Amino acid sequence: LARDIQRHLFPVATPFLPGYDIAAVSEPCYEVGGDYYDFLPLRSNMMLAVADVEGKGVSSALVMSNLQASLRALVMSHHSLEVIAGALNSMIREGTHAQKFISFFLGLLDTKGRKVHYINAGHVPPLLIRSPQEVVPLETGGTVIGMFDAPAYSRGTVKLQPGDVLLLCTDGVVEAVGPDSEEYGTERMIRLVSQNRHRSAQDLVSLVRND
Repeated sequence: LARDIQRHLFPVATPFLPGYDIAAVSEPCYEVGGDYYDFLPLRSNMMLAVADVEGKGVSSALVMSNLQASLRALVMSHHSLEVIAGALNSMIREGTHAQKFISFFLGLLDTKGRKVHYINAGHVPPLLIRSPQEVVPLETGGTVIGMFDAPAYSRGTVKLQPGDVLLLCTDGVVEAVGPDSEEYGTERMIRLVSQNRHRSAQDLVSLVRND
């Protein structure tokens, strides 16, 4: 029952934006989990979020549902990434008594200006892959959500070019362990996506998942 409810907290479908190709997937390690992603339309622009609640299982899933509700409520009244990140930190810290923290990435996609404004709050850095030789990690932001009182968050900006691939994930991907106890790792993922960056977004998601 909990798994069914949590599935409905994720987007039913990926948004359609002219000029952009978007795909996503989430598979919890157990029946429920603490990973989260979302797409939040803002007129012609869009906010995108990826988060990973510390730990696994039911307790992390409960915090994840709190994060989802809080973020959606905040986005309705605030469009400043810094304000949203600060408010989320206060809400989660108060709700969990600083016993849980969340790595969190919040981006604002300016569809016409082809820019992504973002805050990375201690999350696995998303990767802007332009070619096998040019990969830009999105690292600007601050510390994790929910652990500290009133941390400062700063915003980064990247300009998108035709053919760019923006790859976002949680550590469940890069820290996946194979039969030989070797982690999947970031470099392997970059190499795979770089070699196939001409493919569709859904193809890239499937390639990484299968790899």
